Amino acid sequence: MTENGEQPIQTDPISVGLRPAKKRSWKKVLGVIAIAIVVLFVGASYFVNSATKAPVAVANQFLNNMQAGNAAAAYSLFSTEVQAAVPVAQFDSIVSQVGPILNSSEKITSRKINGATGSAATSEITYEIKGTDGKTYVLIVNLTKVNNDWKVLNFDSKAK
Repeated sequence: MTENGEQPIQTDPISVGLRPAKKRSWKKVLGVIAIAIVVLFVGASYFVNSATKAPVAVANQFLNNMQAGNAAAAYSLFSTEVQAAVPVAQFDSIVSQVGPILNSSEKITSRKINGATGSAATSEITYEIKGTDGKTYVLIVNLTKVNNDWKVLNFDSKAK
């Protein structure tokens, strides 16, 4: 008490109703950041997979037909421009050479889709295939969207 009988003013923040600032745990902050990154990655993966679903299906069908030696079915997946430029006999010869070598399990390593106003959407699907000759090959299938269908523009295979 003071001389006039009043209580002294206390400056202790707890007694005045102020709480001391909480210290944030770095582990909690890093945990929240890690969760946010995972959510963004999963969302981006879902978007890419759903956007490339149709071109991947056509590229898979094209590759499966080549592996089976079914050049006519694979050829039917080409765009009309490619069919006009590449004779069936020439493509059949390519399939008979490449098909048996690439006739093993494949793994998609990349999916891309591009679209710009005023031009057809394109897609590039990249596979890695362990060849029957013991080498690993990279096969790239380029596609274009014609009306509502995806068609093969070209493909390229090379040893890794």
